[in-house]
Amino acid sequence: MSGKLAKVISTELLENKDARWINLVKITYEDQTGQLRTWEGTHRPTRPKTSAVDAVQMLAVREPLDGSGAQLLLEKQFRAPAGKLVVEFPAGLVDDGETVEAAALRELREETGYVGEVVHEKEGGQRPMFYSSPASSSSTTFMIQLRVDASKPENQAPKPQLEDGEFIECFWVAFADLYQECRRLEAQGYAIDGKLGAFAEGLEAAKVWKI
Repeated sequence: MSGKLAKVISTELLENKDARWINLVKITYEDQTGQLRTWEGTHRPTRPKTSAVDAVQMLAVREPLDGSGAQLLLEKQFRAPAGKLVVEFPAGLVDDGETVEAAALRELREETGYVGEVVHEKEGGQRPMFYSSPASSSSTTFMIQLRVDASKPENQAPKPQLEDGEFIECFWVAFADLYQECRRLEAQGYAIDGKLGAFAEGLEAAKVWKI
């Protein structure tokens, strides 16, 4: 990414009354033996009442006009908790009154400039819900598959609509090269988002085990 590199200046405890995006909560639950136990976790107070999830992840795919094979759209973005530039799927929170599909298309356009179309679930019904970090957070997400038509004029020179404080670099990676590209980027000092890393490991495992 061009320009000055972002960096963490300090870290301090934050009280829930001063937090906008995440709250620390104490959870009391009953285990399998009937004993009461407690757990510390985080909760997003921003989930709309109309949405089943907090956020959407976009698996945006294009097939280049030269026939070189399907490519996956990724982002590089500084994430303060990691203290690094993180390689990740495009993603974003669901707005109030918005469907998850509409959220995915909006976030794709805002963060990357690309215009996509939703690839609907073949099995029909509700798509699977994923817990981002279930040992520490109740945050949930849907993975929305999007097709980016490389032949459309609006996808020839995309222009992101980033918010103040957002600095995102987008790039395409061939599915066949994803695992090695993640390893290469990590060796360069980038952090690899866990969801993307698991996806890349899955693709590589399919090759290893000839699935």
